Parts: sequence; structure tokens; C-alpha cells
Amino acid sequence: MAHLLVYFYKIKPEVKEKFLDICAQTNKKFQEYGGVTEQIFKLSSMPKNYGISSISESLDVEEGEELWIGLLRFQSEEHARMTMHDFDGDREVNELLNEFVTYVAPLEKLLFGEFDSGQEVVEHAGINKTK
Repeated sequence: MAHLLVYFYKIKPEVKEKFLDICAQTNKKFQEYGGVTEQIFKLSSMPKNYGISSISESLDVEEGEELWIGLLRFQSEEHARMTMHDFDGDREVNELLNEFVTYVAPLEKLLFGEFDSGQEVVEHAGINKTK
């Protein structure tokens, strides 16, 4: 079952290039340690109103901040645990984290969550059965 680590980053536009540079470097390390994919997206600046709450409002994105999301994909929760153990223990990765906190955003501007694929649930419920 696929497993995702999801990061929300609230950053100032003027540090975007530094943010993307650090992400590129950590992505390389992430893949060296066996991560499947890492993708970074910026929230669209023109929010649509579909009659539901927006992410930027719910996450208290301040005026002058951009909201970015990082998605790190793994084959399973066990794969995530093993990969991140090695990744987190890497000296260069820790230096990049310190650089991130110093030049991009303090840790309180980040939100984090882990997600498992719902595919098994969907298949179990009979929603995705093949004929």
C-alpha cells in the first residue's frame, strides 16, 4: 500500500529560490536513500470558490506568504520508515534543514502528515472491482 509524507510550507516569495534550491538538494538525497518520488507544488494564486473552505484560509496563510506542498511517495509505510531513518541521519541533510530554518522559514511555518493509500479501502468496499 502506497504511503505519502505531506509537508505544507508557508514561505515568503523572496525566499522561493532558496527554498527550491534546498528542495532540489534534499530530493537528490531522498532518492539516494530509496525514496520513490518527491514533488513540490505552489498553491495557485487565484483561489476558486466552490462553496467550501480554502486551504489557505484553513492553514492561516498570512498576507505576503505563499503556500507550497511537498509530497514524498513511498511503496509502503515500512519503506518510508527505513528510507527516512537513513535520510534523517545524513549529515548533509541535517545541514540543509538548518539552512532551511535559517534562511527560508522557521519550523512552525511547516505542517506535516503521513497518509496511506485508500486503494485497499476502495477495493474492499467493492467500488473498484473489475468484471
